[in-house]
Amino acid sequence: MKWPAQTDEGLSMRPLQVMLVAQLGIIGGYLGLAAFGTAEIRPDRVTMVLMLLPALAVIPGLWRGHYKTMVWAALFDLFYLLVAATDAWAVPSDRGWHLLIALAATIGFLAAWSHSNKRRRLLKSRRA
Repeated sequence: MKWPAQTDEGLSMRPLQVMLVAQLGIIGGYLGLAAFGTAEIRPDRVTMVLMLLPALAVIPGLWRGHYKTMVWAALFDLFYLLVAATDAWAVPSDRGWHLLIALAATIGFLAAWSHSNKRRRLLKSRRA
């Protein structure tokens, strides 16, 4: 499947592509944490699946350029940022993995914020 050149509104797909890469970074961070984490307390399988479901669920919509999916992905990114920052502070032995997840979530949220601002300006100019 090929990337669409623009969203339905005619905006660039670049922020959504950045968000897709950020979601994959979050997934990779949690899988790395599960495979190579050294802390005594790590998420078990059920918790890991529940943590990965939101990131996995938004990938098809981001691929297609859907705005509502982008908004949901941004909200999930804030959740991942909160959890990863808390875990990075609480679990020093796996701090690197949690900081990777926090960085990916921050980048994804900032890409969504940028795209949202551009979309708002575009829609405002169409009404004028």
